Order: sequence, then C-alpha cells, then structure tokens
Amino acid sequence: MGDRPDGSCPQNPPLDTTKRTDFGRLGCTVYGYPSSGGILIKEVDVVDMQFLQLDRFSATQRSPNVVQEDEFCARMRKIGATWWADKRAWIDVQLGIRERTALESRQLIFGWPTNGEGVWFLRYDNVRELPEDFGKVYMAVDMDERCRVMKQYGATFYADPETVDELRDGNQ
Repeated sequence: MGDRPDGSCPQNPPLDTTKRTDFGRLGCTVYGYPSSGGILIKEVDVVDMQFLQLDRFSATQRSPNVVQEDEFCARMRKIGATWWADKRAWIDVQLGIRERTALESRQLIFGWPTNGEGVWFLRYDNVRELPEDFGKVYMAVDMDERCRVMKQYGATFYADPETVDELRDGNQ
C-alpha cells in the first residue's frame, strides 16, 4: 500500500481547488471559488451548463483571474449553487459524517427568461419538500422551458432580480 506501512489511507489529503467541472457517473458537479472565501457547489443539468457557458462534454478548470472567477461565482448563485466553508465540509455531508445545516439544505431553483426580463424563483427548505414529480424541472431543454415548468409549481416572478434575498450580495 505505497509508503504507508500500516496500509491505511492518509488523513485529510489535499483537495483539488482548480477544478471547475467534475463529471461523474450520473452527471456533473460545478465548483466556484469566490474571492470572499468558501466554495460554491452545484450539481448541474444541461440548462445550468448552458447558463454558466460551460462545455457539457469537457472538464474545465477555474479561472486564475480573480475578477473572472468572482463573475463566474455570481452566475453560479443565479442558478442556486450552495455555499460551503470549504470542499471538505461538502464531502463530509456527502459521506454522512455530518448533517447539512439549514442553509446547506435549501433548494433554490431559478429560471432566467432569455428575453432578459426578471427571474422566476422557487424556494424549498430541503429536498424532502420538493414535489414527487419535481424532476420535470430538470427535463427542460432551455431556460425558457424551465421557467414554464417552474410556473406549474407556483414559482414567483420577480421583475427585479435584486429583490430576491438569495441573489443580493452577501447572501450565500
């Protein structure tokens, strides 16, 4: 087992902080690294990838430019990415080492009409509150279609996105 005589795994190996996209067996996870600290993480669908202007089939790296990375993080917030103190906190939840906090449990779903007017928004306290057939939202092929499906679940339209608390600067 390598250079560890007892064959155990190393504790707290360093985590990659350069990945933008991580493709897995069932989809893709996107990471953003705001200059204010922490990490934004979102498991995305095709519509999210289009909104984030990411290649759906090739892995990408974070921007070395802080301004560009913060701009990317602003776009991630617009699709409901969750802020974590660090990647290890997210991994701990994935592994069941700890429970999600109320803030980490929120399900924020945004629909941005392509005409540039306003935003549709759904907020759930946790995944258990999602309607049983909510997967329809993720079957949308573009953002306008997502908005139409969101309306079926009672989405609220905000003509001014700045009036959505979760989109204001400083809100994670």
